[in-house]
Amino acid sequence: MAGACLVVSLFSSVILLQSIDRIRPHDITDDSLFISSPKMVQRASLGFDGLMACIYWTRTVQYFGQRHYKREHTYNELAPLLEITAALDPQLLPAYQFGSNFLAPAPPNGAGQPERAVQLMRYGIAHNPGNWRLYYDLGFVYYTELHDFKKAGEVFEEGSKIPGAHPFMKVLAADMAEHAQDFNTARILWSAAYES
Repeated sequence: MAGACLVVSLFSSVILLQSIDRIRPHDITDDSLFISSPKMVQRASLGFDGLMACIYWTRTVQYFGQRHYKREHTYNELAPLLEITAALDPQLLPAYQFGSNFLAPAPPNGAGQPERAVQLMRYGIAHNPGNWRLYYDLGFVYYTELHDFKKAGEVFEEGSKIPGAHPFMKVLAADMAEHAQDFNTARILWSAAYES
């Protein structure tokens, strides 16, 4: 009896939701967050932070993909969605790695918010200091989007010092110093890369 009630309830819910979707315009909720504060979402998660982070991460990917597919080049809720996801689970690395790739590039390829991408990556590095890949991604935001070669070189160099970092990080640091016309630092870094 209980199983039959459950099946009827689920079937009724699907029909009800489909009829609501037909009645209301789709744009009402597409670009709005009902709770935009990471702290409020954390409190509301009642200890299920990891689960909520996964839900928000999934929502972030859907939001970006849907807007990108429709060629709508405004991503007003992208940064808040990523900030909530990161606050709920600071060790959810794809939120930083892909999030920066969603935020940093100029439209139509992204949100055109490289400064927000830097903030997100800095938050990720603060909570995952032993992950050299976050430095790699941050360095590329500085390099490709902000064209700050000096800062990119500093980030690549900092990341190259992490145990287990790919040796190419030293090469990137030296190359960025060279682009920034800091030839003395570039020489030192190229020598260090050669010796390793």
